[in-house]
Amino acid sequence: MLVNPVIRRSNPLLWALLLGGAITSTSAMAEVSSEIAVTNDYRFRGVSQTAGDFAVQASLDWSHDSGFFVGAWASNVEFDEDGTPKEDQVDADFELDVYLGYAGEINDNLAYDITLLRYMYPGDNVSQDYNEISFGLEFSDFRAAYWYTNDYAGSDLDYHYAELNYSYEFAENWSLDLHLGYNFGDAPDDDMGKYLDYSIGVSTEIAGFGLSVAWLDTDIDSDAEISSGTFQNDGTVLASVSYAF
Repeated sequence: MLVNPVIRRSNPLLWALLLGGAITSTSAMAEVSSEIAVTNDYRFRGVSQTAGDFAVQASLDWSHDSGFFVGAWASNVEFDEDGTPKEDQVDADFELDVYLGYAGEINDNLAYDITLLRYMYPGDNVSQDYNEISFGLEFSDFRAAYWYTNDYAGSDLDYHYAELNYSYEFAENWSLDLHLGYNFGDAPDDDMGKYLDYSIGVSTEIAGFGLSVAWLDTDIDSDAEISSGTFQNDGTVLASVSYAF
């Protein structure tokens, strides 16, 4: 069963919780699904998008049993340090992603998805909107994906991201979740250089709520490590609560 690739993007641990969900269905011609989540920090590829603070996130998806899907995902964000002059502020309060794609199966054990995404930051003073494309493969408990944009955050710089995820059910309704991502291209080189982000955690579902907790970190050089304020990229405990309906 394939799940929303943008949900995986926002929190690689959540995809394991949603494998029993219904982003695609063989029992109906089309289906609408939604999810709301709360997390203590919105980390995008190891970097905080909320200055280390809580985030409330929500998604709405429509999928057809032919494999086509469309959807939207949103989260609050914080890109401005306290005291930043008004003319230098990004001034975006939330992120809105819209996407469309196709998901299919090669055989009973191997599935794939192709997704085109548009990242938008309504209200920002400097346009950071950009497009990205992703290709994903799922085999057994593994998921691999590659993401590419030629205009990361409106910078006209390319950004590549490759990731590998693994989820192992070690007890009934409990999973061990592993994630490894590699960030490369002109955009990360211009800022933090090529780097890895990784996490290890556990997830479960209780009374319809998805719960996850993990340790997340990067190998960013200590000279470029940020431990407070905007764009934190140091190691942290990441906890999430979600509900799908």
